[in-house]
Amino acid sequence: MPAPVRRSVSHTVLLVGEGTTEQAFLKYIKSLYISRGCGVGVTIRNAHGKGPDHVVDYAIRQCRNAAYDRVVVLLDTDLKMSAAMRRRARTKKIQIIGSTPCIEGLLLMILGEYVPATSTECKQQYGSALPERLTFPGDYIGSFPKGLLDGRRDGVPELAQLLDCLSFTD
Repeated sequence: MPAPVRRSVSHTVLLVGEGTTEQAFLKYIKSLYISRGCGVGVTIRNAHGKGPDHVVDYAIRQCRNAAYDRVVVLLDTDLKMSAAMRRRARTKKIQIIGSTPCIEGLLLMILGEYVPATSTECKQQYGSALPERLTFPGDYIGSFPKGLLDGRRDGVPELAQLLDCLSFTD
C-alpha cells in the first residue's frame, strides 16, 4: 500500500470576522484565492460581534491555541476601538481591516455603488442593490465573481489589504 501524500503548509493565516456576514465573505475569498496544496493554510473564525474590542480580544485568544504567521481581523468601523485594545493588537501584530462603516459598506464599495455614511443607511442601500442575504459563502458567487474582485482591488483598499494578507509575496 503506498504511503499517503503529506501536504505541507508553509504559511498560516487566521482571519477573524466580526460576524456571520464577514465570516461568509472571508470563506468565499478563501475559496477563490487559496487552493489546496498551495502552501497557505487559512483558518476563519467568527467573533460573533459585541464591538471591536471584543473582536480583537477574540483573535488574541485564538492565537493562544495555535501559532499563525498572520492574524487579520475584519470588523466594522461604526464603533470605535479603545486605544488600549489598539495598542494590544499592534503588540500582538494583528492586522485590522476596517469596513467603513460596516461590511455592507465594503460590499457596496466593491460593487461600485454609493456607500452611505451610517450603518443603517448602508444596510438599506445594500438591501436594494443585493436582495439576497450573504450569510453563506455560496451566496457571493453570482454578485462577486473573481473577475470583479480582481478588477476592484486597486479601487478598494480594504479588499487589497485582505487579498494581500493571503499572498505572502511581500
